[in-house]
Amino acid sequence: MRQNRHMLLPEPLVLDTPRLTLRPYTSGDLAAVHGFASDRRLTEYVEWGPNTFQDSRDFLAACRAEEQQDPRRAYTFALTVPDGGAGVRSGPFGSVGLTVDGAGAGEVGYVLAAERWGQGYATEAAAAVVGFGFTVLDLDRITATCRPGNTASSRVLEETGMVLEARLPAHKLIRGRREDSLLYAISPS
Repeated sequence: MRQNRHMLLPEPLVLDTPRLTLRPYTSGDLAAVHGFASDRRLTEYVEWGPNTFQDSRDFLAACRAEEQQDPRRAYTFALTVPDGGAGVRSGPFGSVGLTVDGAGAGEVGYVLAAERWGQGYATEAAAAVVGFGFTVLDLDRITATCRPGNTASSRVLEETGMVLEARLPAHKLIRGRREDSLLYAISPS
């Protein structure tokens, strides 16, 4: 059943929330993506970045490639907000993604431009993708990880309804050093 649901998804796949439009990335998003993905503040707790221009270009190519997978295993959305009610969308200021394993589980991740921190956008985007995973993809469980020092990300996951399940020792290699992760999870209600 999951395979059929994947094939019936509209293209382009767009998720709207009260304040955000989550849409596929386009090649025209390169400057915006590089603008946030090259910021050291953004990449302190993750295993990638800060991006070079080529890294940002490769990211966009990977996003386009994942849209062609059959069955699709990854959904990466550009975070945008509507501009002044004119129906035109702003450039992306972050990403939210869901990777599925084909056996009913998924993992969510997100990144947000530093100037948008503390405004609830990460929580809104993560909640939209979790809802998509449960209602559209029919997933049984969604997880996420963050580093113990990233209290803002822990708060986002908790506000999304996820529950802390475990501390994973030496889980991620970040700039040559093994870092622990906190594992959060949620199941459909």
